[in-house]
Amino acid sequence: MNVEIAPFFTSEELNELAKETKFVQREFGGSKIDGAIFLDLIVFHNENLKEQSLRDLSSMLKDELGIEISKQALHKRFNEYAVAFLSTALEKLLQQQLQNSAIKLLDNEFNRVLIKDSVCFQVHESMAEFYPGSGGSGSKAAIRIQFEFDLLSGRITDISISAFNEQDAKDSLATIENVKEGDLIIRDLAYMSLTVLKKIIKKLALYLCRPNTNVKMYELKNGNYVEINFNGIVKYMKKHKISFMEKDVYCGINEKLKTRLILHLLPAEELAKRLRKARKNAKKKGNGNLSKNYKARAGLNLFITNASKEQIPAENVWPIYRLRWQIELMFKIWKSICQIEKIKKVNKERLECHIYSKLIFIVLGWKMVWMVAKNMYRISGKALSFFKAFKTLFKRKIGEFQNALESSKNEMLKFVLDFYDLSTTNHLLEKRKQEPTSLEIILGCLN
Repeated sequence: MNVEIAPFFTSEELNELAKETKFVQREFGGSKIDGAIFLDLIVFHNENLKEQSLRDLSSMLKDELGIEISKQALHKRFNEYAVAFLSTALEKLLQQQLQNSAIKLLDNEFNRVLIKDSVCFQVHESMAEFYPGSGGSGSKAAIRIQFEFDLLSGRITDISISAFNEQDAKDSLATIENVKEGDLIIRDLAYMSLTVLKKIIKKLALYLCRPNTNVKMYELKNGNYVEINFNGIVKYMKKHKISFMEKDVYCGINEKLKTRLILHLLPAEELAKRLRKARKNAKKKGNGNLSKNYKARAGLNLFITNASKEQIPAENVWPIYRLRWQIELMFKIWKSICQIEKIKKVNKERLECHIYSKLIFIVLGWKMVWMVAKNMYRISGKALSFFKAFKTLFKRKIGEFQNALESSKNEMLKFVLDFYDLSTTNHLLEKRKQEPTSLEIILGCLN
């Protein structure tokens, strides 16, 4: 079994980092809470912020480490330097993860297969100045966390905090420099404007996404750009009983970006569901009518990609795009198991420390759980339930995990092997309707 995980930072490294970020401004030993102790407290003993008080944390320090500190003094430690310390620790974790060698799940022509999405949750309205929400009838304050990882290696490439009103499209442009030659980028349409797609092409990378509904599409006929008639396409596909087809199209009124368009005909019940939702949204805007072209386009799942037919055959486009939904499972884990969104009214710095502490634990846990999943599939062909694995790790094994991370490589290896044995019986993914797992889709479609 291949294990590529190393122990966490040493106490010396954490205390040096605390000094660099000014969280500790005295010589080591002069402060009751140094960097190692604070990170231990905030990452491995931090419950949900809604229920845990400063008194609880100060009691924990006294019971477990013999450190007496009042809740007032502890409150003062949640400051801008504590935020800098934790955010820098998270950044170093990600850098460490990216630098370490990792065995890909399979060999293929893609450098990475990156999927990205964001999760949002409301915070107390007192945070509106720093984390403005959606406005109107929505929350006055909300936080958005961007999350991206590579499906081939399991490496997290982005995990960052922003305000709710910093939309996905803005993030996509801001992080375009992270795209490398040979990457396959799979994202929701909110991220993928034509501007972003052109930048991905310039990077010699590939994209797979759904086109925005307001993007015009054209075919080139006799030297002229002719707008695609989706109503005619739907009729043709139904008449000839075709479930999917593809065309070379040009996107954008002005851009005319050439791309492959793959069209999947939706079942009648799925179309009805989509139209009901569209009419409901249209009525909110004062008009419940839908155009004939909109209805026809709604009857299709549309995907665009600059990958060649050899790289991604048309029949594999839909299964591969579905891999993006795996990220929703991670968000479910963050909320229901790690309880990252259970927030009460606290100051900005304590709120940010809470979120960074959860993200640090998630990065550490993700790396270990991904490794178990990868090896389980290699060895036995069985799929791991990330939800079950994280639940055990967070609820029952957090103390053992902490000890392993802070010990030697041998202790870390022993923990991973023990967790692997436990996972082969207790953390198996229960397949529904014989549908392939995400690992099976990767192996089947990207080879």
